[in-house]
Amino acid sequence: MRHEHLLLLYPPGWRARYGQEFLATLEDGSLTVREVIDIVFGAFDAWLSTDVRRMSVPRLAPDEGGSMMLESWLTCEREAAAVTPRDGLIGAAVILIGSLTFKILARASTTVLPTASHVLMDLAFVGPFTLSMPFWLMKGQPSKAQTLIVGVTLAILVFIG
Repeated sequence: MRHEHLLLLYPPGWRARYGQEFLATLEDGSLTVREVIDIVFGAFDAWLSTDVRRMSVPRLAPDEGGSMMLESWLTCEREAAAVTPRDGLIGAAVILIGSLTFKILARASTTVLPTASHVLMDLAFVGPFTLSMPFWLMKGQPSKAQTLIVGVTLAILVFIG
């Protein structure tokens, strides 16, 4: 597999900023399967990253010059999503109400579906905690990324249960 093809897996802003360095790092030779998998997961992470999506190439005219600091600042400018106390309270409410709901469902299903009862009891904290993450931990992330991360995490938890 050509290294340029692996570079195309990354978002355009990332390629503009790190593409030459990425290709220079891979110049040494062939890659192992493990390294290719790591690069693919890195590209996936880059597409989900808020910082990378906000990344833009500085548009300085050649005669304007500009210090390395200015170029770096323009390229990697980051706006942090501020989590407010309200967001924290909403997240806490989701955890408390979700935990109570899971416990009630676990108790109600004890006689009918004992296995489901155990799974619900095991998920009584971890499930609601995962559901609360978009309100405080993942604030500012794209909704697709939030849905993917929460959905996959819940699916893994149910599978483990």
